[in-house]
Amino acid sequence: MASPRRKKSADTSWRNVSVDQLILVQGSEDYIHTRVTESIKTQLKQAEPDTEVHHQSAAEYQSGELHVLASPSLFGEKKLLIFNDMHKMTDAFVTDGLEYVQNPNPDVTLLGLHGGGTRGKRLLDAMKKAGQFVEARPIKSDRDRLDFLQAEFRSARRRIDAEAIRALADAIGENLGELAAAAHQLIADTEGTITERVVEQYYGGRVQATAFKVADAALDGDLGSAIALLRHAFATGVQPVAVSASFALKARQVARIIDAKLPRGEMASILGMAPWQVQRVTATARHWTPVNIAGALELIARADAEAKGQARDAEFAIERMVTKVATLAGRR
Repeated sequence: MASPRRKKSADTSWRNVSVDQLILVQGSEDYIHTRVTESIKTQLKQAEPDTEVHHQSAAEYQSGELHVLASPSLFGEKKLLIFNDMHKMTDAFVTDGLEYVQNPNPDVTLLGLHGGGTRGKRLLDAMKKAGQFVEARPIKSDRDRLDFLQAEFRSARRRIDAEAIRALADAIGENLGELAAAAHQLIADTEGTITERVVEQYYGGRVQATAFKVADAALDGDLGSAIALLRHAFATGVQPVAVSASFALKARQVARIIDAKLPRGEMASILGMAPWQVQRVTATARHWTPVNIAGALELIARADAEAKGQARDAEFAIERMVTKVATLAGRR
């Protein structure tokens, strides 16, 4: 039996994962699963064009299959075994996997894709200790989204202005696959530094009409934009209750900024906001007084109740609230 493999010193970034006998990707971000899979396939095929690739489902695994798949091939070709749905793995997969991790075939790369959770924890822990572990963590914050885009351009050795990064993120949205595709299109189709003007030429028409965009426009007092965004949001499936919830969150942030007599540098940690949030909310708060934001919060609470069933027409109730809130902004 082969000697135990050394423990990895740290988790591996999905951007620089390399071929190994054991690779585990765990988390709910499917885009990272796809990128790691394609990267490993490409690396193996470049080194060994005859590499055998096998896609299997750990959720449908039956006892003994791993032993058969990982056995040496007739002509000594390398193998890539990709097991999807490890978050639904069968007990047989756990048993066979634990045995295999102790003595992996050096000509085989086993890539496990786990959607998150603790199913198969013993096997997950064993794979993390013996091979490379990649966390497929969803991007949740605006800062993470901007960092993701910046890394895409950096890896391609292309410069992009900060304003252009911001414009691209706002135009495309939160889906990593769409963000990456947009970045790669700009990289392929343009030369030199990518500016905000270039982004506008390509994606200026893709305004992301989300509930938060509606709230931002209304709280800034831009009634025309708020109503246009709201109607587009409804047309694309955004629910009225999502709009009222977004307004409540944004308005409460404004209320906290107005009442906080703190230096901007301290607001982020004390109020539990990221620095970029403090900057954005502070700019919005200039349109409001404590009395007016209190009135806006009452309007939002009433509209939220109506959106949850107290009104016959929830969309009309929300549009009325948006109009009143935007009209309040800037009144002194």
